Amino acid sequence: MRYSSRDIFAPVLFALLAVVLASCSALQPPEPTATPTLPPTSTPLPTATNTPLPTETPTLTPSPTPTATNTPLPTDTATPTATATVTKVPQNVKEGNVIYAYMILKDSGGPIGCGDTAIPIITGYARSGDIAQDVRLALSTVFQKSEYVAGLYNPAFRSNISVGGVQFKPGSGEVVVNLVGTYVRSGDRCDNARVRAQVWQTVRQFPGVKSALIYLNDNLLGDVLANDN
Repeated sequence: MRYSSRDIFAPVLFALLAVVLASCSALQPPEPTATPTLPPTSTPLPTATNTPLPTETPTLTPSPTPTATNTPLPTDTATPTATATVTKVPQNVKEGNVIYAYMILKDSGGPIGCGDTAIPIITGYARSGDIAQDVRLALSTVFQKSEYVAGLYNPAFRSNISVGGVQFKPGSGEVVVNLVGTYVRSGDRCDNARVRAQVWQTVRQFPGVKSALIYLNDNLLGDVLANDN
């Protein structure tokens, strides 16, 4: 059997073509596989935090500091009231067992001076029972250098007088007082009567005293006070 050249080369050509196609297929890069894209995750938005507004702190208003008030002195037209106090009475001194000194409430409608009243004030001394000693303590309060004592007028403050000695006679109830010093006149004609009232009432406050002789430099104090020259 005779084969033609067409018959021989056709299968060979077909085989070569198959080999070439196979090689081309092998050389082509594989198609990329699609990587699934994940949907983007949503980032949660920050939640708003409500910050409380600062509350106003009430400002405390400090209480006003109490201020000291001055107690007014009694006016000239005042009515005599309770006994005034010079110093605090010791706790062991009972009421009624204290030594008084008399000062003057002027222009009060009283029986002395120019319508004045002699008011007892507490000296702070307790009565000892020794009348001579108690009279000395009482008069030492009268003849102090203060024009006003416990808010009351002391007409004897200008004078330089002290108590030289005191004698008490229990049998007769007489007190003899010897004062030393200088009586200084004020120029007010009422002051002599005021001094007389405060001195005599201070001496005669003690039970058992029935009369009093009071001397200033060996002269009766009554005579000195009666002399306006």
